[in-house]
Amino acid sequence: MGGPPVVTYAGPRTAAPAVKANKYMHGLDLLRILAALAVIYNHYSNWLRLNGHDFLPAHVVDGLLTDPLHLNERLSFVGVCVFLLISGMVVTHVAFRESSPQFLGRRAARLLPAMWVMVVIAWVMVSNKWLSANRLPDADDLVFNLLLVNFTVPATSSVLAITWTLCIQMAFYLFVAATIPLLKRWPWLPPAISVAFVSVLLSVTPPEGGPPWSSVRMIATFLPVLFIGQLISLVRSGRLSAPAGLAFGVLHYLMFLRADLTSERWPPGEAFTRQLLVLTLVLLIATKANGRLVRSPWVAAVAKRTYAIYLVHIPVGFPVLGWLTPVTGYWGSVAVALVGVAIAAELLYRLVELPAANWYRKREKARLERREARSEARQRA
Repeated sequence: MGGPPVVTYAGPRTAAPAVKANKYMHGLDLLRILAALAVIYNHYSNWLRLNGHDFLPAHVVDGLLTDPLHLNERLSFVGVCVFLLISGMVVTHVAFRESSPQFLGRRAARLLPAMWVMVVIAWVMVSNKWLSANRLPDADDLVFNLLLVNFTVPATSSVLAITWTLCIQMAFYLFVAATIPLLKRWPWLPPAISVAFVSVLLSVTPPEGGPPWSSVRMIATFLPVLFIGQLISLVRSGRLSAPAGLAFGVLHYLMFLRADLTSERWPPGEAFTRQLLVLTLVLLIATKANGRLVRSPWVAAVAKRTYAIYLVHIPVGFPVLGWLTPVTGYWGSVAVALVGVAIAAELLYRLVELPAANWYRKREKARLERREARSEARQRA
């Protein structure tokens, strides 16, 4: 894979050696699956706890992982942190092959249609009280949720609350798109700008309070996680030296630590900074994994569906837990919920996410062919 020769971090005018080959990291596929399971476990076990059920697997997880590693209760943030780190890596890698408009278009086509479908479904479910939210929504709330501004507008119902992570990713995508020309020529410069950018955001936004500042603070708090993923990608590809990557990574970790120390709300837990260190190490180990398990077709297939799983697991799972747990107990309700999530995720992936991405790629290819045809016609004229 890789890309053309670029400049490494040795000063703005220092030429760099050719970029190293960047092979597909099969271990990240398995890590995506584990992250999706961690998110489901966190939300389902919390639902059961809040509804008075003593979830036995939670005691097992606490004994094996949470307590020994001093992680957040119920593995809160574990899955989201992994997703953000991987997103920072993957998005940075593809940015070297795309222009800024192309980069934004492809990300939007892959993420937004599936999210829009699930927001509409969640809005209907919350309106009919099949799913709970911070308040009953109206038509304006649907528009705000579809535009991902529901967290910035006061007194707005968030019908699919997990989309808060997409707000952070969209902010990162906008930053990457804006800095693609710099990234391709001086790969050290966007990481330097990003540290200053996050620092300014943390300085100008109040640590507590309501929207819109709470949304800005949320984005500023978690952006360093994505930027750490970006740095890992740059170092692995040889576009940034390891010492420079480590230095920028430490600065971003300190930004995350600063956000944690100056706010009780973001991040909402005690072990976030420790988990970021542990999960970054896990990610680095996963990039080296290349065995039979991580290369198996089923791992690749499930990994491609983790975004769909993330979107559907609450709208599908919570109603099932509410309806069945009093009848079957939590074992039966969780089993049915997981089957429902698998079916719904497959439908969302096959009918919405993949067709939307393919449709955009075909239109993009057709535009390129028309542009080339016009160019050839002008040359002949």
